[in-house]
Amino acid sequence: MRGCVFKEPYKICIEEVPVPKISENEVLVNTKIAGICGSDLEVYRGKRNVKRPIIMGHEAVGVVVEIGKNVKNVNCGDLVVIEPNIYCGMCRQCVKGRTDICENKVIYGITRDGVFAEYVDVPSRFVWKIPNATSSYEDYVLIEPMSCVLRAIRRFNKTLLPSDNVLVIGGGPLGAIAAIILQHMNLNVVVQEVHPTRIELLKKIGIERLVDVSKDKADDDMEKYFGGSKADYVLDTVGNTDSFSQGLKWVGSSGKIVVMGLLGLKAEVEILRLVRETLNIEGSVIYTGDYIDAINLMSNTSLRQKLRKIITSKYKLEECDCAFETAMQGKGLKVVIEV
Repeated sequence: MRGCVFKEPYKICIEEVPVPKISENEVLVNTKIAGICGSDLEVYRGKRNVKRPIIMGHEAVGVVVEIGKNVKNVNCGDLVVIEPNIYCGMCRQCVKGRTDICENKVIYGITRDGVFAEYVDVPSRFVWKIPNATSSYEDYVLIEPMSCVLRAIRRFNKTLLPSDNVLVIGGGPLGAIAAIILQHMNLNVVVQEVHPTRIELLKKIGIERLVDVSKDKADDDMEKYFGGSKADYVLDTVGNTDSFSQGLKWVGSSGKIVVMGLLGLKAEVEILRLVRETLNIEGSVIYTGDYIDAINLMSNTSLRQKLRKIITSKYKLEECDCAFETAMQGKGLKVVIEV
């Protein structure tokens, strides 16, 4: 079979590799479409330690073509979306329900071969059958990042109200997904972004309140959109020093900042303000039982129509190098590879 193999930073190529053999508890999936994620770009840049060579990718939709003898939840021919973070279920964190920070986590495209290939072997409990498979399945490539976003939103508060102000920092794929879902919840959502091309794309997909933080009038726009107030909640999808500073600048007293971006290494917090204004800062990584909700949300027609516009570029597997170059430019939103 063909696979997109990472050789060294900025060097990937299509190679012939063996079709995986499955165990009695696994399924073999014929990959149909896969998405490029920020973590894939980190691998591509050489910023994450991975074994080399490795088949890249972790966001994918495909068809089950073989099942192990113990598999009961899917059948051959089923269209499925892959959950690519394999938790052990037995470590200290897993038994506490924190499968997102499993101590023995296996990650497709990071610690084992990924999904940018014609076939991939997956434990059966980590594939989710797509309902109404006769409809377009391409949108379901967004289920993995959607699940990450839903987990981050859940970290806000259980009593989100339509009167709440929410700031989403970063208008990339995660930020766009978050903004669409939060607007669907009737919250007052403002998105900060600096790339003009992305700002135009975000407008086209229905993001109503956008602020270009590189402009002189950015603070005036923020105050206007929040009615002279500040954010009750901040979702930082970038995770660098500048984005975190913006989050601290615009979060109100007793507000909460949730960081899901991973680009930066250090950030500063004014301890006095943290204490006196009872600010809350929390990290959010992947998901814990959020796949089913993401799949159910995708069945909402109006929401799905907006979400599918996040896919802005498509490439064939043999064009994987071009796909990565497009994703690296950061001008579009979600780049996908059709296998």
